[in-house]
Amino acid sequence: MLKSYSITEAKNHFTELVRGVENDSPIQLTRRGRPVAVLLSTREYERLQRGKIDFWEAYIVFRERLESDGIELEIDEIYPDVRNHSTPTEPRS
Repeated sequence: MLKSYSITEAKNHFTELVRGVENDSPIQLTRRGRPVAVLLSTREYERLQRGKIDFWEAYIVFRERLESDGIELEIDEIYPDVRNHSTPTEPRS
């Protein structure tokens, strides 16, 4: 069960809460009874982040998977009216 403390309680007992979190016991922080954050150990945070990739990397993997399945995405065919294909104008000074 996740221990829960108000932000005020957490502020008053911060040192002991950090010690508890170091032992892999995440702590939920609340404001006016509503959960707003979770305090967790660096080890747990790193475990949760392991293997995550950013948006661009995920997009590249997605496109490679489509290509390997023989699927091509033609954006101009999917969204023909989105791009402005007119001749570009010179930027204003």
